Amino acid sequence: MVRPSPPHSYPAGAPPCPEMSLPPQSVMDAAPEDGIISVAARLPLFEGSIHPVRPHPFTQQYMPRGATFRFKAELTKQPRPSGDICGWVLAAPYPDQLDNLPFAGGFLQDALGSDVQASFQCVSGWTLMLWRSQEDFEAGIHGYRRAPRAMAWFDLRSAFDVIVESGDPRSHVAPYRITIRMKTGNYYFCLEVAEDVPMWCEAIRRVIQDYSWQQVLARDTPLRTSRRWPAACGIAEAICVRNAPIGERAMAILFHAYDIDFDCALRVGELMLLIQELLAATMCLDGHAEHADRALAVASASLRLPEDDLFDRAMLFRNHLCPERDGKVRKDEFILHGASALMQVLGLGSY
Repeated sequence: MVRPSPPHSYPAGAPPCPEMSLPPQSVMDAAPEDGIISVAARLPLFEGSIHPVRPHPFTQQYMPRGATFRFKAELTKQPRPSGDICGWVLAAPYPDQLDNLPFAGGFLQDALGSDVQASFQCVSGWTLMLWRSQEDFEAGIHGYRRAPRAMAWFDLRSAFDVIVESGDPRSHVAPYRITIRMKTGNYYFCLEVAEDVPMWCEAIRRVIQDYSWQQVLARDTPLRTSRRWPAACGIAEAICVRNAPIGERAMAILFHAYDIDFDCALRVGELMLLIQELLAATMCLDGHAEHADRALAVASASLRLPEDDLFDRAMLFRNHLCPERDGKVRKDEFILHGASALMQVLGLGSY
């Protein structure tokens, strides 16, 4: 192969290009002095693009993209403001450890060892924090520079249950122990006054409710909705109209239809969705115009059964099918006892 002759006029300062005879490209690629042939030499050509998974949120050109809005919505999700509470607690795993301890003004004077400590506790957003004093809490809760920081904090998004145990007020300093069960372990704290117990329990339960429900709605898609709605209608018809027993195969299909995160277990958010759509399916069987399709039936069911009541029923359903209370309803438990539990939470029968 002979390279064509260079033009007669060269740019200023450019060296002349000599005429040379070169072998074919395939021969030059196989030259032994060049080393081993790369595996990329025989790869076919293809066209592709390299782009970010999520566009920059401040780029006006890409603002209509769904990924930007979903990412922004994920950052702005917060629980209800009524769950932000604070107060003095005794962080101890057992009420017996609080006996015969020095008190001053109704509270412990200082740290009482590695397992017992008087702390000012608060729930802010998804976080439970422990402070050394109320003054540190008021100065550092807003995160100002050089402000006091919390001694410890726990992510309540990993919590799935709250347990209250009451001891003898005459024999224990703080007889009311609250256990927050989380995926990474349990957190215990004790209260001295009985009036504070429902306030703390209600606040923590509603944080669990808000996160569980938001996670289910964020992962749900119209395709999954269209697939599971016939299953809910079939189960509702078998329970309410035909009063027929539900087979294991039907319960297995219902289980996988509402396993939103595909982990082979139903958590409280998925159980809330199951109960809501089963209630909507029973209302759809009435034949009224306001329950003609799924959207109208679910809207009517949400008015009849608010989210707080829906969460309470989902917790009862889960605790009945999960005696170990690990926050999961497994497939075998759902198949064996799910039908009777569904009739109970829907108000159609008993266990």
